[in-house]
Parts: sequence; structure tokens; C-alpha cells
Amino acid sequence: MEKMYNALLGMRRYFLLLTGLLVTLEMGCASEPEVRKSQGQDRHAKRPSTAHWASGDVAGDDDAMGMEMSMGVLDERVVDHAMKPHIRAMSACFSRAGDARKYLSGQVVMRFVVTGSGQVSDVQVIKNGLGSYPVESCLVAEGKRIAFPAPEGRRGTDFEYSMSFQSTGERTVIPWSGEEMARHLYGISSDIAGCGSIGATDIDVIAYIEPGGAVGSVGFASEGSLDPQAAICAVALMRKVRVSDAPSSARSSIVLRTTFPMTLAFDRSAGDSNHKLSKRSRRH
Repeated sequence: MEKMYNALLGMRRYFLLLTGLLVTLEMGCASEPEVRKSQGQDRHAKRPSTAHWASGDVAGDDDAMGMEMSMGVLDERVVDHAMKPHIRAMSACFSRAGDARKYLSGQVVMRFVVTGSGQVSDVQVIKNGLGSYPVESCLVAEGKRIAFPAPEGRRGTDFEYSMSFQSTGERTVIPWSGEEMARHLYGISSDIAGCGSIGATDIDVIAYIEPGGAVGSVGFASEGSLDPQAAICAVALMRKVRVSDAPSSARSSIVLRTTFPMTLAFDRSAGDSNHKLSKRSRRH
């Protein structure tokens, strides 16, 4: 069991919390984090190790017992060293959000898939608290440019890496029903389907409704890869939708944030409910 446990160090997931403070339009001004090494840290320790950052944490997680015995191993300090030169460029991806930076805040968790030679074969946004596909696609593109040393054992591996971004705070964001937003998208579901398959696995949609009902920003999260052209097409269509009956849509300082599975936008029952809701609204 001890040999099995040591082999599973290759399945550790790494987390980096990078706070990107947005003061003006220039995200490139965000400073890079500096590593403070843990004293007495053993590179081959049996327990998960933790390296402390000036702006966050990177930590191991050995919870995949008995699953993947053939994974390579990338030490977390090796990951840190390879990522550090690219942090500024990845932080600058936030500029792709445009005016939505007035209210966009949150963490984007990416999964890096690394080959046995150290090349990045894929980057996936698996968790998304931000909600801006232009930012997400930029992070993926920048992530694919990173080269890591060959994992120990020269076998492929993967790890998770997260970045957090902060808005300018000019708009207040409050949560809204994902089901309600999905109902508004049902009317264009055939158009969205015409964009092609966005991804082969389940996709979550993160959307923001600005004052007046305009869809100001849309992002995606998925355990698999996304097709960029299909995603861009779907985002463009979603942003044309007007949600004038949303709560607080007339208030100039309130933005609504909603999350829902993509499949919900193609649910006929949701569309029928939306049609009935619209008829009731007109009667009132």
C-alpha cells in the first residue's frame, strides 16, 4: 500500500489563487506572486506538501487511491517555476472582458493535461466563477504555450490551477435563477444548435444580465474541451437576448448573475413555461 500511495503523488492537484486587482484598464499591472518555501519540505515526502505564496496557496491532494497508477509526477515546485513567467500574460487576459470588468469577479479553475515530454496537450476550464468566454479562451491559449519539464516516469499527468480576478466594483452583482435565464434562451435554442457542438461533455453556462436586460457577459465551464468557433457563435447569440422582465433590470447599479446547465436551454418544458410566463406578464 505504501508503494501505491507514493505512486499516486502524480495525481496531486495544484491550486494557485492569484488575485488580479483591477485599478484601471491595464491588467498587465498585476504583480507576480513570489514563492516562500516551506522549511524542511521534502520533495518526495509521503504526505501532501504545501508551498505558500504571497498571494495564495498551492497544495497537493492525494485522494485518488487505486485509480491511476500509470500517471507521471510533476513536483509542485516544478509546476510553480514553469507557471511563474506566464502569470502576467494570463492576468492580462482579464482585459478581454471589456466593460464587463465593472462587475466581473471570480475564480477560474483550469485543468492542465501534460504529456510525458512536458508539453501541454489541453487546458480545460472545469470550474468558472467569472463568466467571460473571451477571458477564458485567452487563459486556455496562454496556458497551452507553457512548457513543463518531463514528468517523472515520462508519463502524462494533469493538475488544476486556479486564478481569481477582481472587478472595479462599479456594479453590484446579485444571483438570479438559472432556470429563468434558460427559458429566455429556449427561443433561440435552434440557432445555438446551429453553431455546432460546443463540447462533448456537460457544459455549464455563466451569464450576467445588465441593467435594461442586456446579456453583458457569458462564460462556460466543462470537464472537457470546448470548440472555440461553436462557443463564440453561441455567446454571440446569447448576448442578443433581452431579459427585460428580470428583477432589478431597471436599476442602473444592479447586475444579475446566473448559472445553469447548457441542456436546460434546450428543454421544451422550460420554453413552454417561459411562453406562459410572457402571456401572464402581458395580461398584467
